Amino acid sequence: MNQSIQDLVVGGGVLGVNCALALADAGRSVTLVEQNTVCSGCSHGNAGWVTPCHSLPIPGPGLVYQTLKWMLQGDSPLYIKPTLRPALWTWLWRFYRHCNEPAQLRGLRAMAELNRHVLPLTKELVQRHQIDCQFEQRGITYAFRTEKGLQKGIRECERLNDHGIPGEVLSPHELRSREPELSDTMCGGVFYPGEADCVPDQFVKQLATRLPRQGVRILDHTTVNGYAVRGSQITEVATSNGVLHPENIVFTAGAWTLVQARKLGLRLPVEPAKGYSVTLKRQAGTPHNPLNLAEAKVGVTPWRDTIRLAGTMELAGLQLKINERRVAAIIRAAQEYLPRFTAAEPLETWTGMRPLCSDGLPIIGRSKRFDNLLIATGHGMLGLTQSVVSAQIIARMVLGGDPGFDVTPFAPDRR
Repeated sequence: MNQSIQDLVVGGGVLGVNCALALADAGRSVTLVEQNTVCSGCSHGNAGWVTPCHSLPIPGPGLVYQTLKWMLQGDSPLYIKPTLRPALWTWLWRFYRHCNEPAQLRGLRAMAELNRHVLPLTKELVQRHQIDCQFEQRGITYAFRTEKGLQKGIRECERLNDHGIPGEVLSPHELRSREPELSDTMCGGVFYPGEADCVPDQFVKQLATRLPRQGVRILDHTTVNGYAVRGSQITEVATSNGVLHPENIVFTAGAWTLVQARKLGLRLPVEPAKGYSVTLKRQAGTPHNPLNLAEAKVGVTPWRDTIRLAGTMELAGLQLKINERRVAAIIRAAQEYLPRFTAAEPLETWTGMRPLCSDGLPIIGRSKRFDNLLIATGHGMLGLTQSVVSAQIIARMVLGGDPGFDVTPFAPDRR
């Protein structure tokens, strides 16, 4: 196969599927390539949250000290595997530079503006394509076991409120009235009503089935092996299914975008951040609605027949080995916050690589080095949340129009 095409999307997760759909809806001819199968990465096993309240970037005041303590604990919420890998140390230095209040507030302004659109856009997409993925806006409740954690949560809620993201502080009684399965030792909580959730793999897989109807060609089990470049244009993409000559290329391969970028001599400020989840049958101790077990950094999502526990962040390179100690920490946290929860009948233990930028903001935009390369990656734990709005921005940029947002904070070439 040696073929000229309009738009090539590299990566078949939630970002890739949404970008392909947005481009097709705009009248473009689209080919999507995926090295495995659609929805085989982070799109499969995450918590399933569409969560504007996660607008505060991860790097912030006090995190460096906390991270140094966590590094000594293999089962901590954030674990950095000791290594001499230069790329990680460069990323950590950039991360450190953003662990201050002014940088976090700049990031919050950009993220809040982007996230203001995620719920209506995602809801409209689900309804328009009749996606049966248990999508529901039922809010997310943050539960705090310590007074220190609660006070930090209240400060974050106030900042989010100032940026148009509603949240309300809950007393211990109000928290347990909302979620009676929580331990009576809880100090309080925060409820964010403008959040939704769904079963993420059902969302992505069903959306992917709509792509061929829109004229999108999907090439799964297809690797991208290399590129030919002339000046500021990528002229040729060599794949295991033949050579393609695209007008535009969109990188949406999550953490594996790093691999593709390096083939073009690009260095993105992204590090693979491994996350874990455990999916179990619904059982005693299951909360009514999604919970964030705040100090443990564990998300709990109950669905009709199942419940998923998701959490931890592990910086250990691009590898998918499951660390059972970290899985056990997730289960233990759930049992500490939800005393009747036994974690019986596990159905799946999963790990995936989340692409995390050193400043906590995603990458959405056009490369300065290559005129026909656009990138949508680095969303960290917000891939599902920001997938639809990111795809809208990418499609507008391909068409040469106004992206509708100030995309400067999300530029691929920022440092």
